[in-house]
Amino acid sequence: MREGGEPNTPLTALVGIVFAIVLFVVVVFLQAFFYQQQRAENARKVVAVAPQELSQLVSQQLGELHGYRWVDEKAGVVAIPIGRAMELVVRDGGRSPWPPVQPPPPSPPAAPTAAPAAPKR
Repeated sequence: MREGGEPNTPLTALVGIVFAIVLFVVVVFLQAFFYQQQRAENARKVVAVAPQELSQLVSQQLGELHGYRWVDEKAGVVAIPIGRAMELVVRDGGRSPWPPVQPPPPSPPAAPTAAPAAPKR
């Protein structure tokens, strides 16, 4: 044991270094924990909840698929539910009620034009 008032420098340095390392590890751990909690909270509040606009859009689209509505009232065109449309297609064997559209006849080949002039030498 030392007598006098001189501090034990190596022991003081060792305690300081160990304290600094422990402090660094605790700060890194707390920061990682904070970011993990932040991601979990973000997922719970934002990602897991469907936006109201999306819910309304899906509801509207399902209503259009499964209900009757006018497509063109003046022309008398009505949209029917998708289930009924599939029944009609199966019943008719997949035939279309409209005549097939014929492609336009091929146009006659263009008349040959005069050959380009020979290059001057």
